[in-house]
Amino acid sequence: MPTLIKCPITHLKVGQYVADISQQVGNIKVSTAGWISSKSVVSELAAKGVVEVILDADKQLNDSNLTTDKLSIKSEFKDVPFEDELPRAKKAFNKLLTELQNAFSRIRDNDIFDLSHLHLATIAFIASAYRNPSAMLCIARATNFDDYQLGHALRTAAYYCKTFRIMKWPSESIQNWVVGAFLHDIGKLHMKPSIQQPHLLDITESKREQNNFIVPAHIEEGVSIAHKIGGFSEETIEVIQMHHERLDGSGYPTGQGLTDINDAMRIFTIIDELDRLMHVPVKGKYLNAIQVYQKLLKMEKQFDFEFIQQIIKSIGIYPPGSLVILKSGRVGIVLGNHGSTVKPDIKLIYDDRLSQHTNVKTVSLSAPKETDEIADFYDTDIFPDLSERYL
Repeated sequence: MPTLIKCPITHLKVGQYVADISQQVGNIKVSTAGWISSKSVVSELAAKGVVEVILDADKQLNDSNLTTDKLSIKSEFKDVPFEDELPRAKKAFNKLLTELQNAFSRIRDNDIFDLSHLHLATIAFIASAYRNPSAMLCIARATNFDDYQLGHALRTAAYYCKTFRIMKWPSESIQNWVVGAFLHDIGKLHMKPSIQQPHLLDITESKREQNNFIVPAHIEEGVSIAHKIGGFSEETIEVIQMHHERLDGSGYPTGQGLTDINDAMRIFTIIDELDRLMHVPVKGKYLNAIQVYQKLLKMEKQFDFEFIQQIIKSIGIYPPGSLVILKSGRVGIVLGNHGSTVKPDIKLIYDDRLSQHTNVKTVSLSAPKETDEIADFYDTDIFPDLSERYL
């Protein structure tokens, strides 16, 4: 029998033999056991969320077996039930929120911060999103943010993760892109309040138009901040620099037609615009998801049309975290779905016809005996912070 011992990732050394993974924050597994042949292998394991491994202490590394037993790990895509993942999603979300609040505060004060803490929180955020694609998005969309920049960053990252997960991109390959989603608008943190908080209803339309002439400067400022802080990956810088570029050349800062833009950026440019359309009012009114989708589908020259369709399919007609009213008058929060985006799972919280709260319970509109249907989106101003009160 081999001598198997558990070893924290921080104690791994070159020359040790990994038989399996014993603790992780992501969905990966050892597909081929093998040697820690260099320090870069340890770094790769850490980047993929591995916390602890199982070593075979009887095996010793030498030149002859170095090339034959290479460690190989791969991502898995297994869904965890929504209710099982929700507590872990809340924990990961709150940790990420704390790190992001600290980062934004430091940037606003022209100070630097340790990017490694944000990366660690991002790993847990992605891991939760990959265990259940809807739980993290539900929390992000159901949370009321006083600071628009925080809300926009967290929501776009949650949309990004859900889209990557549905498209089966490996979780370990998306970390730097997701960090870019969190930080893509940091250049606005040095700009005037009406630009940082565009969701406020007291901002006039003429003021918004004036701001549109100033806003493009946040790209150069954001890249400058990133270089000042240091430690940013090429992918993260790319999100900061290119999230307003458009395929037809109508974007900024370059204004060039970008037919060769990579898929990760094609996806994020759509997600960034999607969240802005949902959360920045036009003439005092906010658009719901269906209205936003209709707008995006008419922007196929600016965005990749196939990815627009893929994102809509990933997020759903009624995205997790939406407040909806059923034909019966019952009101609830959309949690997720089992294949039908028009018949999702709903957490019921209110009866609009009786104007009173109900006993909180979850129903699946796709269940064979369930006859109720969604009638429309419901006014979230009545319940401004769904995640704190009901999730």
